[in-house]
Parts: sequence; C-alpha cells; structure tokens
Amino acid sequence: MKKILLISIMLLTIVGFSKAQVVSDFEVIKMNLMLGGANDSSSFAVVPNPDPTGINTSKWVAAFARSKNGVPWGGFWSALASAVDVTVNKYVHVKVWKPRISPIKFKLEGGTAGTLEVASMTPQTSIGTWEDMVFDFTSKTGTYPTIAFMPDFEDPLTITDNLTIFFDDIMVNNDPTPNSAPVYVIEDYEIIPLNLMLGDPAVDASAMGLVPNPDPTGINTSNWVVLFIRDKNGVPWGGFWSPTAVDLTTNKYMHVKVWKPRISPIKFKIQDGAAGTLEAASTGPQTSVGVWQDMVFDFSSKTGPYPIIAFMPDIEDPLTLTEDMFMFFDDIILNNDPNPIVPPVLPQVILNVDMHRSGLTAGQQVYFAGDFGGVYGTWNEPGTNPENELTDANGDSIYSVTLTLPVGNYQFKLFKGAGWNGGEWTGDPNRKVTIAGDVALTYKWGVKPAVVTFNVDMKGSGLTTGPVSNVGNFGGIYGIWNEPGTNPANALIAALPVTDSIYTITMTLDSIGTYQFKFFNGMGWNTGEWTGDPNRSVKVLGDTTFAVFKWGQKYPAGISANPLANQITVYPVPFNNNLIVNTSVELKSAAITSTMGQQALRIENLRIGATTVNTSELTAGLYFVTFYPKSGNPYTLKIMKY
Repeated sequence: MKKILLISIMLLTIVGFSKAQVVSDFEVIKMNLMLGGANDSSSFAVVPNPDPTGINTSKWVAAFARSKNGVPWGGFWSALASAVDVTVNKYVHVKVWKPRISPIKFKLEGGTAGTLEVASMTPQTSIGTWEDMVFDFTSKTGTYPTIAFMPDFEDPLTITDNLTIFFDDIMVNNDPTPNSAPVYVIEDYEIIPLNLMLGDPAVDASAMGLVPNPDPTGINTSNWVVLFIRDKNGVPWGGFWSPTAVDLTTNKYMHVKVWKPRISPIKFKIQDGAAGTLEAASTGPQTSVGVWQDMVFDFSSKTGPYPIIAFMPDIEDPLTLTEDMFMFFDDIILNNDPNPIVPPVLPQVILNVDMHRSGLTAGQQVYFAGDFGGVYGTWNEPGTNPENELTDANGDSIYSVTLTLPVGNYQFKLFKGAGWNGGEWTGDPNRKVTIAGDVALTYKWGVKPAVVTFNVDMKGSGLTTGPVSNVGNFGGIYGIWNEPGTNPANALIAALPVTDSIYTITMTLDSIGTYQFKFFNGMGWNTGEWTGDPNRSVKVLGDTTFAVFKWGQKYPAGISANPLANQITVYPVPFNNNLIVNTSVELKSAAITSTMGQQALRIENLRIGATTVNTSELTAGLYFVTFYPKSGNPYTLKIMKY
C-alpha cells in the first residue's frame, strides 16, 4: 500500500521496415475527470491491486483519488473506441473497493434511445473489500458511444479528508447476478507485469503505476504512461523486469519513450533466449530533460524469441540521489528501424474571437474549453488552465491564442470569465473544427453554429452499397468538397423505415450562411446525382430541417425547391423606409433578421396581395427575411437596406 500512496500523493500534486511488435503501449480507456472548481484535486491512476483477494485478484486496478473539495458526481466520462451495445446485453458490472458506504452510479450517453443514468441495482454493503456492482439498462437498446462512472455519489458531499477508491473490470452481460461472467469487457486495466527491481525493501520505496501523461506533447501525446517513482535509497539498476515475450528473429531494435528530469544512462535487457542474454545501453545518449525522447536499443546480434525483458531508465552507479525522483516511460516497441522517432511539426492554429458587443467587462478574461487535449486539457473548466486563455494584444476587441495541435477533428466553446456559466450559450451545439495544417480561425462571439438536417429520397437512384454522402463547402469536420466516400462525417444513414429509401444526416455547421453541395452514391466523384453544374444551394439562418430532396431532381444553382419561391416577391431591392411583400398565398408570419441572427422585425398574418412593411427603424445593412407558411417549410430571401 505504501507504493500506491506514493503514486496517489504525486497525482494529487501534479515505422519499421517490417511489422513492429508493440510490447506495450500502456493504454486504457481515457478517463476524463468530472471535477468541481479550482480546489478539486481529484485524479485517476492505474495502480497495483491493493487488495488482490476475494472476487478480484487481478494485478492492476484503477484508483480514484477523491478530493474533499470535489463534486457529488465526481468520477469520469469516456468516449469509447467501441460503443457499448445494450441491444442484447443489458447489465453493466463494475468491481469496486471503497473505504465508505455511498451510492454508486453509471451512465450511458449518446445513444438513439436516449441517455440514462442509474444507481446500482443493489446498494454497496461492504467497505475494504471488493464488491461487484450491477447497473440495469434493460430499458435501453442499441449502441452508446459514451459512458460515465460516479463511484461515490453523495449529495451534498460531506467528506472532510481526501479518500481513495479503487475499481476494476467494467464489463457487460445479460445477467443481473453479481460476479456473473462477462460477455464483453469494456476495460480490465491490465497491462504487462512490471516487477520492480528493488534494493533493501526496508528503505527502497520505489514504485510504478499507470498515470495520465503529464506532458502530452512532442513525440508522445498518448493518454497514459508509466510513472517510475525512483527512491533515493534505490539501486543503480532500479527499474522493472517482466515475463513478456519478444521475438528478435526479424525485428532487432527496441524503442522506449522516456521523460526524465535529469540526464543519465538508460539500459534495456533481453533474457533467457537461445542466443544468450544481452543488456544494452541506448544507441544514442539521452540529450534532453523534461521532454519525451525515443531511446533505441540495438539487439541486432541476437535472434529468436526471448521470454523476459527488463528496463532500467536511470543507471547511475553509485546512485547519488538526495531525494526521490519522478520519471515516466511509454510505448515499448520492437521493430527493425534503428532510427529514433523525431518530434513532429504540428500545425499552428491561431484562434481569434471578435468580442464586440459581447458585454465583456473590464478585466474579464476570455477562455476556450474543448477536447483539444495535450496541454489544453479535455474540457477543462474555464479559468483553471492558463493555456486556454485568449488575450487582446492591441485593444481592438479581437481576442486571440495560438495553439499547437495534431491534425484531427475538435469541439470547443468560448467563455467569458471563470466557470461554466460564462459560455456563449448554454447546452448544445459545440463549435466544431477540422485541423489539417496551419490555419487562422476567426469567430464572432455569440454567433451560434447551426444544426441542420438534410434528407434525400433515394428511390430510383440505383443505390447499391453506398455510401450516400453529402459533399459541399460546409467546412469544419465536413471539409470543403471532400471526395465522396472519404470522410465519414459526410455520410447519410438510412431513416426508418428503411423501405422508404430516405437517407438522413444532421450536421452542425460553424455558422449561418449559404452553402452549396451535392449528394453522392458511392466512392469518388463519378457517383454524383449529375455531372457538372449546378450545385444544390441552401441558405442556413439557424437550426433547420430542410424538405426532403429527391435524388437526381435538379434545380438551378442558388434556386430553392421551396414552392414559395414562385409565390412571393419583395421590392424595392434595395429598400429604404418601406418594403413591399407581394404574396399569392396566405402566410402565418414573416421575420426580418440581422446577419447575426437577431430578429429585427416580425409581421403576423400576411394576406394574399401586396403588403407594405414599415422598415424605417431598421439601420442600413444586410438582412434576411423569412416567410412562414401555414403549412410546409419556411422560405428565406436576402434583402438590403440603404
């Protein structure tokens, strides 16, 4: 238990030429902390099982160091690589070890059948022992991409000291009986054995555990790494040995990523192979401290399988430490490439936000929060991470920050001041962006992304295997005219009932505006509705579900299929103090909105014929006028006042 406590204390304060063998990448599911304010120092680690008895004798478990300043729902959420499927298997099991009795909850999110958070079917009955807690999801079906676990749900939270909770073996089956066999395992937290090489156990308190990557930059942006707490009273060869087999028949070079606070020799050992044991120093010396470096070990003189490996990341003989040292390592990989990995050149992303008319007060900071990861965190509470602050360098109310990000898709929101209450808006949607290279992004505070739904009737299209795609100039995660079939974000799915041949997609666009697109049935540009122009064109003024498009039914570019297009005219264009609306159909209402989406004028019950609308109170500029019929879809026009 001494070793585990050392790790907990630390956490609370802080291509080869042939197929490579990944000895261990030390990855488990990403556990995103659900935290309170700045004083909530809760954390997660994967540690040796503190009590390998009873129903849980596994070697590794998850440790939740729960801060006394935490929140009732403290725990984690995780976006899984493979979604939980509760179509048949309805029960989630988690083994827990707790120092007190309290409610335990589990949550499934993001499924078509709706989110559900449930308490365990039966209450916790024991402390200081492993107990299988079962959660009933029989009311749900289908797949869920996101889970959340709250192992100590007390509201209000009354603890006066920090406490440590352990859990393990998150699995799913169709049996509500505790300790029943799994059908599939979401996470068992098992990694290769790391047997410590210690000196005198009375004084050498060195320890190892799996912890969140403290510096996810450079060559190592993974979520989890191994922490080695090197005791000042340890031995020169301190490290680990493991009964983990490697094969040097083809692959001759062992790679290990290390992060160390001092320069010292590093060694790796292969043992008990037919070609003889070999302990090798890294082919090149460690050159940096406080950054990840790929260390390479040359075993080209050996061949065949080796059943035991050992790693010594800090060889110093005699050992001269005067205090304990913390170092990290990750990604033990055997390949046939003697070259170390060099840090990638990551895209530089300039994030700008126009704060004019935002109501920003003097001295109030501007932050972003999102899933960028790395030094920017995953949805860190605004104000808790200085890396997430935007600043106004020249007083023009444009706030900026420069980010270094890997290529990928991201979601985020902007905030005024510290805490979650200062967002641009509450709830969904998040802003979404695709980073493919250096880019400058500019947003206007409070201009909400638009959630739009497109449906297309594929009858008569000759649809075979698809995929059906909606490709255009949407931007963000949807790209700019990505080749059909290459971007999963552009794929439509069959709406129920499938026999209707209606395919649908809901997209979160970065902003309102005019978009052009086409539907495609299959891979590549030759699968479109028609060749050449025109593109389909729509105006998006807010959250919208468009009328069903008919595959192959062509409209001129920029002309809507809405029947109101031929039944309504407005003039003069541009207008001044009066705008005349001439309609051949009765309308429920019409609304004039600014380009920011703010309603400037509304007219109710427009009758057939010409109606003069007084627009003298409108300032000069661009507007949109949207007509709402008594049935059917709205119709929008762009108008200009001089």
